[in-house]
Amino acid sequence: MKQRAVVALAFACALPTACKKNEATPYKPPFEAFKPGEWKTPKGVVLKVPAIGNHDWRVLAFQERPRQKKNPHWKPIAVGESGLLEMPEGSHFRCLYEPVAFRPWPNEHLGIDQWEVMRAVRCSNDGWATYSQAVHVVSVNGDGSKVVPSIAQTELTLVETIDGKVVQEALVLRAD
Repeated sequence: MKQRAVVALAFACALPTACKKNEATPYKPPFEAFKPGEWKTPKGVVLKVPAIGNHDWRVLAFQERPRQKKNPHWKPIAVGESGLLEMPEGSHFRCLYEPVAFRPWPNEHLGIDQWEVMRAVRCSNDGWATYSQAVHVVSVNGDGSKVVPSIAQTELTLVETIDGKVVQEALVLRAD
């Protein structure tokens, strides 16, 4: 009887995915490095994102159902900052926010029509083997005269079971 149990365990660990799920150490959070917003034209001229695109952002993590006891607070985050978020008590999720990423929309005159300024939040409950993410995007005119958010905020909803109860948590990301 003991030999069968040992053989079954050896077979389960022969599959790489099965062994990784049973490991005690989790994966590293997938932090990305910050890259300043700039675009190099074919003639070698470097165009930088206008100063208005480098404003602070805010993120909020809270439990929607049932309502958490401790009031959540908005966390201000700088453009190049990344880190882990404090999740509601009892949550199995680990969540992080990434630094801002910039995407230029060049025109045929070697200028920039607009910049897309993007930031992501990511959450995982399996040690970063998999994760869910939400990305908030804001457009800035090429000359920096106007900021146009496509929506006011981006939300990521998380649902899990804690102590036999279904719990709904949310992360909200805003560019202010």
